[in-house]
Parts: sequence; C-alpha cells; structure tokens
Amino acid sequence: MVNMQKRMIVAFAMAAVSCGAQATLITNGFTFSVADGFVGASSQGTHFHSSAGSGFGNPIGKAEVGGYDNSEEVRGLSEYDITGISGGGSVFASFNVYLMDGLFGQGGGGFDIDIVSYVGNGTDDITDWEATSTGTVATFSTAGLVVGDIISFNVSSLLDAAILAGDSFLGIRLEQSVRDVTGPAYTFDNFRLTTTDESTVPEPATVVLLGLGLAVIGFIRRQKSGLQAAR
Repeated sequence: MVNMQKRMIVAFAMAAVSCGAQATLITNGFTFSVADGFVGASSQGTHFHSSAGSGFGNPIGKAEVGGYDNSEEVRGLSEYDITGISGGGSVFASFNVYLMDGLFGQGGGGFDIDIVSYVGNGTDDITDWEATSTGTVATFSTAGLVVGDIISFNVSSLLDAAILAGDSFLGIRLEQSVRDVTGPAYTFDNFRLTTTDESTVPEPATVVLLGLGLAVIGFIRRQKSGLQAAR
C-alpha cells in the first residue's frame, strides 16, 4: 500500500513539473489594432486603435478586440518574423491580458474570440483587418480572464505550413466570434512564439490533472486515517 501511494505521488509530481516547464522564446511579435467603420466602410479596416510603433499609439503594441462607439469592430493583430525558423517542433502563440477593457474605456465583459492566421506582410497594415485567413488557431472566452493572465495556443501546423509556403511572416488575428459593435472589449499584449504552453488559464486537461491531484491527496489521507483507527 505504501509503495502504491509513493508511485501515485511521484506520477502526480512528474505531471505537475511537466505542466510547469519553462518556455523558450522563439521570437516576439509586433502587435497592433485595426478597426472598421467610423471613417469608412464597415467590414474592412479603416483606421488604427494601436499601431506597432508609429502613427496612432494609444499606446503602441496592443491588440484590442471588441466593439466601439456602436459603429466599429476592433481586431487585434500580431505578426512574427519567421525567416530562418526551421519548424518541425512544438510552437505556441502566447500573449498576456493587458486590460479587461478596450483602449477607449468601452468596458469589458464575457465574449468569445476567434484566433485565425494570415500571411503577414511585415508591417502594421490596415488591410490586415480583412486579410484572408489561412487557418483557424482556436476560440476562447474572455469570461474569467484577469490582467496578467497568459494565454497560449499551439500553432505548430500553421507555422510549418507558412514556412513550407515560403512566407516571411506569420500573422495572428484576434476577432469577435460574433460581431458586436456595441462592445464589450478586451486588450492583449506581449505576443510571442514559444516552445511550450505558457497558459496560466486552466485548460480542461489541467483541470483534470488538478482533480487527480486532489483525489490522490484525499486517498492518502483516508488510508492514513484508517491505519490510525486500526491501531
């Protein structure tokens, strides 16, 4: 019984260590936000809410996603220079929650965000708002997210495809799953490609692992209580 308990503890510890593995940075993204409407047509980018380092900052390098002023859908974008990257391994697009709100104070709230890839062009381009998607990364909800949370999604296959196609830049775009120009909005930053999942937001597998850990602890405590009672 003691040996079985030890094996269970070791297995859980190894799994926990694996989940907390240190990520290695591959490259940083340059990040910006583009909105439609306001000064032009809807359903195509017309102006920046944040640029990557020039023009309208507010501040620079932020990916705002959501609605604004009952007339604009804002999308957050980040592009990665993949020149010289060989691919073939596990790669994650990771980013942080910067604001539980938009850049203009339109208010936060729970809504779903789609992440899609596109062929980047190496600049913060307004037309990237509607650039043709080359693949779907994931969909996630802003519900429960707080400032500082890290979100990671596996982009290995999309990166490999971009390298195979001879692309110099991989673009990642965050957009509302359902268009809503009334808001709410969230803002993200610190986009990068990493070798491991940096998520601080529990994924289903992580929740299962935590549940297993609690079950192991409860099992051991019950066994100890039984032994003490037998004495």
